[in-house]
Amino acid sequence: MKFVCSKTILNEIVNTVQKAISQKSAHPILECIKIDATEDGHVVFTANSIELCIEYTSEIAVYEGGDIALPSKIFGEIVRRLPEGEVTIASDNKNYITDIECEHSKFNIQGMATMDFPDVPIVDEEYRTKISEKELKQIIRKVFPFISVLESRKPVLTGALFDFKEDKLSVVATDSHRLAVINLPIDNNTIPKKFVVPGSTLGKVSQLLSDDEEKFVDIIVSDKNILFDFGSFQVYSRLLEGEFLKYEVILSAANSIRIKADKDSIVNSLERANLIINDDLSSKTDNKMPVRLNISYNKIEISCKTVKGYVNDIVTVEQEGGDLLIGLNCRFMLEALNACDGDNVIMEFSAPTSGCFIRPEDGSDRYTFMVLPVRLYN
Repeated sequence: MKFVCSKTILNEIVNTVQKAISQKSAHPILECIKIDATEDGHVVFTANSIELCIEYTSEIAVYEGGDIALPSKIFGEIVRRLPEGEVTIASDNKNYITDIECEHSKFNIQGMATMDFPDVPIVDEEYRTKISEKELKQIIRKVFPFISVLESRKPVLTGALFDFKEDKLSVVATDSHRLAVINLPIDNNTIPKKFVVPGSTLGKVSQLLSDDEEKFVDIIVSDKNILFDFGSFQVYSRLLEGEFLKYEVILSAANSIRIKADKDSIVNSLERANLIINDDLSSKTDNKMPVRLNISYNKIEISCKTVKGYVNDIVTVEQEGGDLLIGLNCRFMLEALNACDGDNVIMEFSAPTSGCFIRPEDGSDRYTFMVLPVRLYN
């Protein structure tokens, strides 16, 4: 196999497919990038961890067809550090030694045969839709913190539900302590469809999405797999099986207390409270010292007392309904509020033992976040 490609293009391709490489794998072949060059000028780069597969096809000057599997880590580092210019990659089909040359730089690395490399998943299309990359990226950013990381009892919650209805798409995520529902209007969706995409897949897809609202990605779904088609490359993933949360029932809860608040004021107050909360922000455990929200007389008194100290803050709000004292996880509230757009938010409550709902000021359903309360002991 022998082909020539610019360093810039090769680096983009390698950076893309590497997102499918698992950090730890029991099989060395899964830590490789498969390169398949055909003499008609097409070179296909593939990374496949079984759970996630990315395939990138590019038109490149091919002088000799063939295939090779190269260790992703060392191959990627070599490509990134090559000088700008044309890169020549040639492999020996007998011993799989691969030469990589660019300008005055030359590397020689050991490759592997591709016979044990897993096949790209087959997606027998049952459903197809198109969404702008910018919109999909924003949706994933909003719901991603709400996806459960460790869920042995209900693994389906380690993904996000995509619920396509006639006139809108609802993307839902929950870790049993909080809920995120993002709605996006869609046109002429004639076939309702529900499926759950693993959170790990959405995290990788988010890294590949642009902020260009003129670029679109095709989403193709089969019974057990999903394909995100970006045009020059495709991302394949399995779907999660199981019954997801009946989120519509939660959204229909009646709340008697309604608060209109400046989002930044609430966020800033919670961030000040978080300074003394014994809370590792990178931790996903839920045994946290709650922050107290005392709602009365058109204000929210936000306080918390821990071994580190005591904090008390007051935020002026517009209040409808009665007074309330409730405990909430500070990090969960911050992640919900930071995912809201607009200057103001609506916060709804019904009782100290019921969830806090956060919705847009304009009354639309474009997002709803719910955070369950934490028991207060003092």
